[in-house]
Amino acid sequence: MTPATTGLTVRTLAATAVVLLAIIVGLAGYTYAGFYNVAASEQDANVIRWSLETIRTNSIERHAGHNVSPGRSLDDPEMISTGGHHYKEEGCVDCHGGPGISRAEFAMNMQPQPPDLKRAATTLNDAELYWVLQNGIKMTGMPAFGPTHNQEELWAMVAFVRRLPQMSLSEYEKITEASEGGGHHQAEGEDHGSAASGK
Repeated sequence: MTPATTGLTVRTLAATAVVLLAIIVGLAGYTYAGFYNVAASEQDANVIRWSLETIRTNSIERHAGHNVSPGRSLDDPEMISTGGHHYKEEGCVDCHGGPGISRAEFAMNMQPQPPDLKRAATTLNDAELYWVLQNGIKMTGMPAFGPTHNQEELWAMVAFVRRLPQMSLSEYEKITEASEGGGHHQAEGEDHGSAASGK
């Protein structure tokens, strides 16, 4: 390497270091001065939203074990019914809605908004769904159910979520009411306005 080339390399490295230092100082100043608005009433900038979604997607894919198995078919009606019970009892329907059921009003104002599981469930495989239910997701309001639910219950929740895209409102009500030991069944033709509004 000639002296001229060496000098150019040193100058390039120095310039790169200065730019990186300026970025770090700028980000630190932006952070500590409180310029970033954490209000849930304001949408994140596109770059922030993209960054968080990319981190979430890649983290779930990396950490979810791909050799895990529920031990039996996720189409098992008993598993789906058990999962439906937990879905309703844990308030999942309030944040994620259900077949013909809107999310609760408070969930409409969360940032990021809880996903519609009828669509989101199709983007994750079984192991990834299990991992999310077990561990939750930071900074989203999604709790970790692993500390309060055993493996069988978590897989039952996966089975229920897997069924959601094909589930009708009447099937949802039948499953969740049956899992409660035979609660009140709505009469045919009864107004579902309260359920549809999520209230």
